[in-house]
Amino acid sequence: MPAQIVPYIRGLLQGHKITATFLEYQFGFSHDHLTRVLKKRFVWQNPLMFTVQRLFGVLKGGCLIIDDTVVAKPYAKSLEGASFVYSSVLERTVYGYAVVFLCWTNGRLTLPLSWRWYQKGKASKVDLAQDLLEEASHLWKLQPQLVVFDAWYAADRILSQLQSYGWQFICQIKQNRVVSCAPIKEDLTKDGDSLVGMVTNRVKGTIIRHDGKFFCTNDLSLSSPEIASFYGYRWAIEGVFRFTKNQLHLQECQARSQTAQETHLASCILAFLLIQREQQDTTQTMYAIKRDWLLNRRLGNNRINHYVKVLSA
Repeated sequence: MPAQIVPYIRGLLQGHKITATFLEYQFGFSHDHLTRVLKKRFVWQNPLMFTVQRLFGVLKGGCLIIDDTVVAKPYAKSLEGASFVYSSVLERTVYGYAVVFLCWTNGRLTLPLSWRWYQKGKASKVDLAQDLLEEASHLWKLQPQLVVFDAWYAADRILSQLQSYGWQFICQIKQNRVVSCAPIKEDLTKDGDSLVGMVTNRVKGTIIRHDGKFFCTNDLSLSSPEIASFYGYRWAIEGVFRFTKNQLHLQECQARSQTAQETHLASCILAFLLIQREQQDTTQTMYAIKRDWLLNRRLGNNRINHYVKVLSA
């Protein structure tokens, strides 16, 4: 973890607001220092990997999740790199940033591993997801038991990429997806129906209908109830999005430069990892830990300092 960013992370974890002016008033941090730190471009890949492995050890097995979220900036007039993007949560187009995330979960922990910023007119979200999966395979050296994602990322390119890695996946697919020469909605007319066919030229899969939706996996040994159940791992990433937005001020950075927004997001993820690690040693929820660190300044300082020392050793 870059030492320069520690005061800002402390502000995320223990501050009521996240402006440099407020953090200077509440904690005595230098306004100019915080501003300079936000504007500095960091290469986050290696520090993030070091933080995860130092706090949680080498990741084995587990499940990878691909999804995106919108960092909404509805009151901003002009931000570098921002645009109007569709938010599935708000069910409307909002001004802000779309970010594609890769997370790892074992059902108990959920760890953000990497992300890519989406910009209109540049790489598509599917392209960005492919980059993240390549990073998981070649940089993180992961061998997940499963990869889950929604219908947006069920592109032929991604399914073929996962097949080439030898990874099993479960995803939702659209009802007009053609398998066995016909859209699946014509073959799977009611819940519980299933079929086996070529999902792409290279990938053979099982497709099921469950709760009016269609799901696909390349693990032909799974039953329909197992497919529907294992797809539920995807919701773990929503908990990351919810916590970082509601508790760690993800959408509240007022800086205009994209570099500052990127530094802010990475700081939120590092703060999230500290609380996730703290939860391993307690029976508290992450929300309770965050509240205690906020209300008990000495406790929060001691625990944050402890993890900074662990990461500096």
